[in-house]
Amino acid sequence: MTAIEQEAAAFCRRRFRDQAEYLEAKDSHCKRIAALVRQLRPQLGTVEKRSFGTSGTSTKGVPFTVARRGRSKPARAA
Repeated sequence: MTAIEQEAAAFCRRRFRDQAEYLEAKDSHCKRIAALVRQLRPQLGTVEKRSFGTSGTSTKGVPFTVARRGRSKPARAA
């Protein structure tokens, strides 16, 4: 978590001269954050990803369901 906070703070402190420099920095920042989150997720013991559906009711009366997300299959090269 500390590494993610440091990365966010470093990005906020940066000053950019032009749009191209900003876009390049933003792309690399997003890649670093995603990598840090991937490293952190196993350490936290995050549960499997879930999706909300449309049946069932919550304590507030809002309909929902929790369904397991299917893994996306890579497209096959023809």
